[in-house]
Amino acid sequence: MEMNNKGEANRSVRLTRRRLSDALVTLLLQKPVREITVRELTNLAKVSRGTFYFHYSDIYELMEKVEQDQIDGIERLMDDILPRLENDSTPESLRTLYRYLDENDGICSALLGPNGDPAFRGRLETLIGERCLDCFSSVNTATPVQRYMVAFAIQGCFGNIETWLERGKPEPVNEMADITWMAIRAVTQAAVAAK
Repeated sequence: MEMNNKGEANRSVRLTRRRLSDALVTLLLQKPVREITVRELTNLAKVSRGTFYFHYSDIYELMEKVEQDQIDGIERLMDDILPRLENDSTPESLRTLYRYLDENDGICSALLGPNGDPAFRGRLETLIGERCLDCFSSVNTATPVQRYMVAFAIQGCFGNIETWLERGKPEPVNEMADITWMAIRAVTQAAVAAK
């Protein structure tokens, strides 16, 4: 395992892992993870099975790594979005999120689509919900109404994203960020009023 940790900084290791991740996303767009074999994954990634097993114990470990990378990215964006809930203008980090969704629609569709892991969406929703409720809890404990408002906002944001991706992203990134921000602000104002 020590060899693997040293390999993290190695460009070749990063490229191999990227190819394996990309191959997994391609296959997830076609079928559920339980139907994906290491053989077809490595053939698509153009790496040997031995190389795959050097990095991951199985496809589920690779899937977990891909999902965790997405969760880490969302958490970094939340660090910038949440302190700006009082602002009328759309935070740049929300625009960054939509640019990311636009540029990486394959991975987003694969992880959130019918072949993705439903637990992944649940983990994202829990993370976002807890971070949002922490904003209310800094002043006092979140009320039941605030909890429902946050849940409503989260479902709405996921609905916006899924609908936008399914429709082929017809609206520009900045417009979608603005629409989402208007909805978040409206729910936030209602939640704060519900103290």
